[in-house]
Amino acid sequence: MAAVFAYQVLRLGRDKVLLVWTLGLPIVLALMFMAMFSGLGRAYETTPMSFGVVRDEAYRSAPGLDALVERVSGADADPRLIAEVDHSTASEAEAAAKRGDTVGYLAVENGGPVLHVTREGDDEPSLRVLRVVMDSYVQTRAQREAVIAAGAAPEQVAGLQAAHGFTRPVAVTRTPVEPATRYYFALLAFAGGMGATVAVLAVQGVMAASPLGARRTMAGLPRWKVLTAALAASWVCVLACLLIAFAFIALVVGVDFGPHAPLCLVAIGLTGLMSSAAGAALGTIRRMRIEMVIAITTLLSLFTGLYGPGAQSLADAVERGAPLLTRANPLWQCAHCFYGLLYYDSLAPFARSCAVLTGMAGLFLAIALIRARRMSHEHL
Repeated sequence: MAAVFAYQVLRLGRDKVLLVWTLGLPIVLALMFMAMFSGLGRAYETTPMSFGVVRDEAYRSAPGLDALVERVSGADADPRLIAEVDHSTASEAEAAAKRGDTVGYLAVENGGPVLHVTREGDDEPSLRVLRVVMDSYVQTRAQREAVIAAGAAPEQVAGLQAAHGFTRPVAVTRTPVEPATRYYFALLAFAGGMGATVAVLAVQGVMAASPLGARRTMAGLPRWKVLTAALAASWVCVLACLLIAFAFIALVVGVDFGPHAPLCLVAIGLTGLMSSAAGAALGTIRRMRIEMVIAITTLLSLFTGLYGPGAQSLADAVERGAPLLTRANPLWQCAHCFYGLLYYDSLAPFARSCAVLTGMAGLFLAIALIRARRMSHEHL
């Protein structure tokens, strides 16, 4: 039995199906994802725009406005919204904007700040933030004047600016989660699904479904030992490929799997076991081909959100409309194992997904064993 296991590992390790579909394709897709998502963070960053500030008497008389402008234009500002260009009059600032030296200017009119923006500046992402900042200034100033008119204490007036705000940060998960993380979880599930092709090769090589398998069924070694060795060899090969893909995603791509990252090895082991068992069941089908297994895996991966925002929206819609159908998808359970380690405060969702994967693996193995007993040499 050990000799059969060692032979199967060597045979499967040299097969192009393992090298291309189970090992090579997930790494190539991880590289593509890394290239596609490398600019996501920079896309949400604000870049300072050249913006004029009219520093006339009205500007200097506006309380706190100069300090606010310094906070959004200084070298240490976070975020730095504007690269300030000083002007003494509004006509000078308007002329600079028409020449294209700036995309607009700030002037104090009727006691309040007013933004004058060119057509080019209206498309600047930083302008949206600057408008919110100015609206906040006007609102806070009005509140301050109302509080002073009501005769409030100086401490209350001083704390008004600090208390004002539209939002507050809330930590939803223990570690920050990037939007692209979901794609890598779906990719690991896809790699596990492709591992079923290895088990199909292993089982078809020792069953009477092929001429070579028919000769092997005539050997003196009990068939259950041959089948067990073949399944164990396929699981080892699939597990090795998944571990390589996981290490590549974690170390090279830099995906953070959260504080429970060591438990990802459990999820990977169960993913490999389930895919090997599923491949064993599919391998007992006489006309099953590798292309058919790849097509099934590709279809099931659609409902894990692997193929982009559209696929993610479809997967979410199916999960809301038919939750039982979604949970019957083995690849969804594989991806959800990783979700349970990162998106939840408790390990209960992870444990449930692991239990479901274990049950699926047992079901697939039972189907494979039942069908293997019917595929003896005399039935050919």
